[in-house]
Amino acid sequence: MAMNRLVRSGEIKAPIVIGRDHLDAGSVASPYRETEGMRDGSDAIADWPLLNALVNTAAGASWVSIHNGGGVGIGYSQHAGMVVVADGTDESARRLERVLTTDPGTGVIRHADAGYEEAVRFAAAHNLKRPMEDH
Repeated sequence: MAMNRLVRSGEIKAPIVIGRDHLDAGSVASPYRETEGMRDGSDAIADWPLLNALVNTAAGASWVSIHNGGGVGIGYSQHAGMVVVADGTDESARRLERVLTTDPGTGVIRHADAGYEEAVRFAAAHNLKRPMEDH
């Protein structure tokens, strides 16, 4: 990752924090906003943000959050957030690679599972494993 190399070389003098609060792909269940009208009716299924948080934890995110409300009111949505730090070390390079792959990858898998053809094509083109595909 370029940012991690810049920190390692000293061109950037301090670690860089890359964070994401919530987005409409794999880290949100918000039937009145981000995930409204999912093709398969999975708008409110809260398993996706929880899975996203667990996957980001396993991938090595520096911190992971699970929260709800997200602008629509407490109890009406579930979200997961993450942060990963580029500090110039080999370990952070590995974590960055994993987290910045699995985090958006969860969204691709979610949308492929919901029947969005663009997500199905992207998953196939990038060899993303889709556990639900076998069922």
